[in-house]
Amino acid sequence: MSLTSPVPLVAGLATSAALALSLALAPMSGAAEPTAREGGASAGASVATTPGVLEKRTRTPFVFKGNGYGTSVEGGELPVDSSRLALSSMACTTIAGKKNRNFVEESEIPGLGTVRGVFSRVVSKKKGGTTFQTSKHKVAEVMLADSPLGSLSISGVVSTTRASFSAKDGWQASADTKIAGITFTPPVGDPQTIPIPSPGQTVPVPGLANITLGRTIEKPEPAKKRSRAYAVGVVVEVVPTGTTIKLARSMSKLERGFKTGIFGGSAIPVKAKVLGELVEVGRVVRQVMPCLGTDGELETSEAADVNLGDQVVVQAASARQKGKQTNRRAVGTEVARIAELDLGGGALVLDAIESRVKVTRLKSGKLKRSATFKVGSITNGDGEPQSLEDLEDLEIPGVLSIKTGLRKKIKDGIRMIGLRITLLDGTGAVIDLATSKLSIADR
Repeated sequence: MSLTSPVPLVAGLATSAALALSLALAPMSGAAEPTAREGGASAGASVATTPGVLEKRTRTPFVFKGNGYGTSVEGGELPVDSSRLALSSMACTTIAGKKNRNFVEESEIPGLGTVRGVFSRVVSKKKGGTTFQTSKHKVAEVMLADSPLGSLSISGVVSTTRASFSAKDGWQASADTKIAGITFTPPVGDPQTIPIPSPGQTVPVPGLANITLGRTIEKPEPAKKRSRAYAVGVVVEVVPTGTTIKLARSMSKLERGFKTGIFGGSAIPVKAKVLGELVEVGRVVRQVMPCLGTDGELETSEAADVNLGDQVVVQAASARQKGKQTNRRAVGTEVARIAELDLGGGALVLDAIESRVKVTRLKSGKLKRSATFKVGSITNGDGEPQSLEDLEDLEIPGVLSIKTGLRKKIKDGIRMIGLRITLLDGTGAVIDLATSKLSIADR
């Protein structure tokens, strides 16, 4: 697998960094670690977020999980990510009576157009003998930017999912999508109504877009004591830019099997961010821990190589995870690995990069957590070996800074970022390598 970013990440690194890295491998003061921000809408959007209580909260033997968003934009010629507009999510929880909502009145998507009236809601609930999780997401209108060929409007897109269990009906899952209308306005003449596509059908608007009614998945799984539902309202491929827009995406999941802890974690070998706004241009082999662990099974994911701007080359990225719980304890591990990192066209080569975290939660509530980071070998452009200490807080003025072993305690767990490269060329690009994170909550 090969991934190349749509924007140059390292301008001039091959010349300036190659010389600086080979001659100046000595600890220096690094730039401050950037603060992560949650992106829910593009700049200038009107946003309202309401997490709240639906009713009295009740602990259940079930685990709820739900999420969704109004719009997302991926790929194509535009280096833009809408950061999942009006995102609402419910992390793994055993608590019924939770409700999270989000609303965006209007947002401009650069180079694409305007999105209006985006609403999302996720709910966990117990009513009578039925326990369920629901997700609902709406988009009032998407108006694609005008072009010489005309403009396109898509209105009233809704997706709804529900995962439930009751003694009477067992495990149930449902998913539904709706769309009110599609209107094409030519440069000259009256607006034209385009027939709404049936499931699996694509309606082309020549020169402007291909519109497909989103898919739905309904998976009640009694043998696994769970049910899942997924829906995407509409998928729009914008022809002039090659970008893909997903409208009204919902997901619901309900499962049984909680004994001691609820897992939350991931292993991400490579993740890159640019422009200081957390626009992701590379996230490779992102492996997420299931809510109830992996039942003690080792799960692995791998990728061949990753190329970020030709000057940061990663070979053989991989992720591994394992989680198991009994009536006495819950224990899990996350591991992110990189076989080789080539920085600056051979100016610095690191082999066998690995971060590992482990968390154990006992039935008594006691929490144990640990995190490690290691590198097999480090060599500079002349083939001379370097130590890991040589990289700590390394800064090449105007080029880049490097931080190693960024360990941080998080709620109910721990996180380790093996290597963070911050470009100092004005782009604000940050590349995190070998990131492992894990938490185990008691509800």
